[in-house]
Amino acid sequence: MHFSPRLRYFIIGVTLLATLLFAAFLWLRPLLNIGGGYAAKHACSCHFLQGRELAEISEHDLNFSVLGFYGLEAKGNSVYSSFFGLVRREARFREGVGCTLVNDEEKPLVKVVAAAAGAKKASPESIVAELPTLASALDFGMQPVPGGEARGLVVMQNGRIIGERYAEGYDENSLLLGWSMTKTLTALLTGGCRPPALLENGTVDTSLQHLVSRKNLYPHWSADARANISLADLLHMNSGLGWNEAYGSISDATIMLHEHADMAAFAAGMPALKAPEDEWAYSSGSTNILMDLHQRQLPEGQSIQQEIHDLFGQVAPSLIIEPDQSGRPVGSSYGWATGRDWARLGQFMLQGGVWNGDTLLYPGWIDWMRQPAAGSEGTYGGQLWLPGPDMPSLPKDAFLMRGFQDQRVFIIPSRQLIIARLGHGEDKVTDFDSLVKLILESVPSGQ
Repeated sequence: MHFSPRLRYFIIGVTLLATLLFAAFLWLRPLLNIGGGYAAKHACSCHFLQGRELAEISEHDLNFSVLGFYGLEAKGNSVYSSFFGLVRREARFREGVGCTLVNDEEKPLVKVVAAAAGAKKASPESIVAELPTLASALDFGMQPVPGGEARGLVVMQNGRIIGERYAEGYDENSLLLGWSMTKTLTALLTGGCRPPALLENGTVDTSLQHLVSRKNLYPHWSADARANISLADLLHMNSGLGWNEAYGSISDATIMLHEHADMAAFAAGMPALKAPEDEWAYSSGSTNILMDLHQRQLPEGQSIQQEIHDLFGQVAPSLIIEPDQSGRPVGSSYGWATGRDWARLGQFMLQGGVWNGDTLLYPGWIDWMRQPAAGSEGTYGGQLWLPGPDMPSLPKDAFLMRGFQDQRVFIIPSRQLIIARLGHGEDKVTDFDSLVKLILESVPSGQ
């Protein structure tokens, strides 16, 4: 068959273009798969836990990067995302458990026996009338931010709510995502009271040091440098394990959350690149390892979900920490609770782990968590944050939970004050220093 030169060049051009487009798809597919996983998981949680419509979720939550280009579809208890039919991801909802992203279609979701989680009604005795002097500070805290807004803002003093605001469509019963504030909850779980340890000489050790100094945490770590990693190193982000926490790209963190059925196993498989305490490196992987280690030491027949409920049920009855496919709660990222319950979790920490007269944490555990981690420049403790130069208005005795897209719970012991702010928007755009300053100026000393 004879082709004219013009037609021949056209065919060659089309073939090259098709080849380039296919190569570009293969290159972008891993990133599209991660984006699709984020879209499906987040939309599933917002749809089932918050009762929101998929179109509204896409417009207001998937409004950054390419996430808005993913189509969303709900079928039964699943939400699917699709990037023009090229990449399709599924997240599945289970009552009392939340949503789980299906990262391995060949593996089933491990059955999870849900504890009594997700209760959304606040304890009425903790609610009081809003302090009038707080009005302008609360108005400031609810102002729009780039990419979104605050969805809940709760202020407590002396264990009582003295002010709260919610965005349109949200209220005191709305579950709100804490993102990495969940890391602090994982550390609290690690410090939960349990029977005293029996030492090699037969004596009983009830000290914190015995807990945090544990090494040889996994059998497969015993033959290499990871044998020297202690529980304290994981809590302080000083493990030395290789890890890249970057978001919005292909990194260890995004691969773990959106491609692995067992997230802790992926993190525990990372090599030791540094000696413990040689470097401070923020790692969601370390937190999921902590959750796995805690699960492994539970008595036979006791579920990790029941353990979470036993510790936090009185404090934050709405709390849900969603699991991965292995059935283990994703302790790094997927904690949901009402705004009031996030504030009550801060109050629980302010009270040193004591609630309604019951000591639920090792005595001194919160003080240990507040000790600065090596290499953190004094801004990070044991899975919680400490005052840094970006917030000069924050009293020096303060500490905080902190999560992606500007989730915060500030605990200020000297003022007996808790400030919980949850919402959606670009990361690190909220003027928290001014918000804290205005609130401090608006409330009594607290003493």
